Amino acid sequence: MEHRSDAVFKKPTIFRDGIREYAERLSSPVSAELQDIAEETARATPEWADISTAHIQTSFLQMLITTGGMNRVLEVGTFTGHGTVAIAEALPDDGEVVTIDSYVADKRAQDVATRAFERSPHGHKIKPVLDEALTVLQNVDGDFDLIFLDADKPNYISYFETILARGLLRSRGLLVVDNTLWGGEVLDPRSLPPADEAVTGEEWVERMFANWAHDVVKFNKHVVEDPRVRAALLTVHDGMTLVQLAS
Repeated sequence: MEHRSDAVFKKPTIFRDGIREYAERLSSPVSAELQDIAEETARATPEWADISTAHIQTSFLQMLITTGGMNRVLEVGTFTGHGTVAIAEALPDDGEVVTIDSYVADKRAQDVATRAFERSPHGHKIKPVLDEALTVLQNVDGDFDLIFLDADKPNYISYFETILARGLLRSRGLLVVDNTLWGGEVLDPRSLPPADEAVTGEEWVERMFANWAHDVVKFNKHVVEDPRVRAALLTVHDGMTLVQLAS
């Protein structure tokens, strides 16, 4: 996904106005560290801040990790490290989160993540990998308790297939896939010209958002029809799908 300074990415909510804020207000607050990263993300990358993992999502991931007694996590898509640090907080002291990002979209996000990992008391659990996700997935040592997939939607099926083919998810582990409702656009995806032909940033965002909706629809159908797994698409934030191996 290219970076355009004139583009402000913000998906529509899948909920009635005010529900998201209500849910966060009636959930336990996140740590001061996560709040600081969220605020720095908004300052450093204001046009992309909406793609950062939301507080309600970080709390959800943390509960999955602690409830499952998980120790090793793979994150595909680091961005500014907000979700990464949340995962590290929930892991035991000898736990590990391997997080992958190529940062081709925006180097500012990498700077925020680097600072966050360096100052975090949980930084020793974080292993950042700077490379293309598919390359890393084809080489990383597997058997992860949880894999959090939150990256470019056109490659979701390829990521999913590589994860399964290489056995990266342990038996009874969880693959959690973000943005599987894509702002509600999955119900009636629009067909628009390619985003790279857009003149303005606003037009680029609209086209990219519409075009990626088709990729999310294909992915959702691909997963639910795969006999190797069981899936539950939850209406958490922008849609989070939980996937487990069927056997």
